[in-house]
Amino acid sequence: MQFNPLVDLIIKPEMMFQESKVNYLNSALVCLALCLSSALQAEEQTQWHYSLGSHDFVVEDSHTLGVNASLLLEHKTQSDILLTAALDAYIDVDVDKLDPDHIPVWFKSTYAASGELYRINPEFSLGWQFDLQGKRNTVSSVEKQAKVFPGLTANFDGQQLQAQLKAGAGYYYLEIDDDVPRTRGYDRGDFGNGTFAYTFMGSVGANVTPKLHMQVAAQTWQDEGKWLENQYRFELSYQTDFWRPNSLLVLSAEHTQYNLDHYAKVDVNSAEYLPILPWDSDTLVRLSLVIPW
Repeated sequence: MQFNPLVDLIIKPEMMFQESKVNYLNSALVCLALCLSSALQAEEQTQWHYSLGSHDFVVEDSHTLGVNASLLLEHKTQSDILLTAALDAYIDVDVDKLDPDHIPVWFKSTYAASGELYRINPEFSLGWQFDLQGKRNTVSSVEKQAKVFPGLTANFDGQQLQAQLKAGAGYYYLEIDDDVPRTRGYDRGDFGNGTFAYTFMGSVGANVTPKLHMQVAAQTWQDEGKWLENQYRFELSYQTDFWRPNSLLVLSAEHTQYNLDHYAKVDVNSAEYLPILPWDSDTLVRLSLVIPW
């Protein structure tokens, strides 16, 4: 049956929320992107970029190479609210042993709205931010992921150094692909974990040279003191006119650790415990050329 989030929200709210939370969230992400794109096309303060690149998706000793493309939007409203959207599509050359039934096309999406609450001085400010993030069909067996988190930020924006602290609370969902878990005794009802959660993030950026910028970030998602996911990001961007003026050559690495104990069917300290996956982390290394539209 085809899923219609708007009809189900109006006519069958209980069924939608109980049986189709993730589908609704994913549909909401797509709708938000389309609405944002349509609304921004006529605005003068909108910046459009696209990127082309290659990547390596690392899971333990497995390397999955591929190519990727992205569409990036950034818009500042008249009330100084910054709206951003990033849609990433990846095509893997999937020749490894992780999941023989994996379809080698997967996606990531990030949408955000942020604004300033109070400016302490020209460099320090307090703000708010609303994030919606999604991920689908990775070779590391992440079938669906949705994160919806409003939060507060503390920001430092100097000439050579930038930093941000963020804390938020919202909804976290992670669903594992069924192929590998079925070989480890798990059934379809065991694959998803959705919960109210908290997130904390810290990032630091530095202008190494007038054209070279470096940024590192760490973020965690937790549920009542038990961690759900930890993520570490590193990025180097170099301004170049190789393709077009103000293009960026970007090298990035994103390492993610997942807590698989939330899927346990028996006590995790039991000799019978077998994690839902034989790995609990993945690393995405990406080299991209970001080009102004």
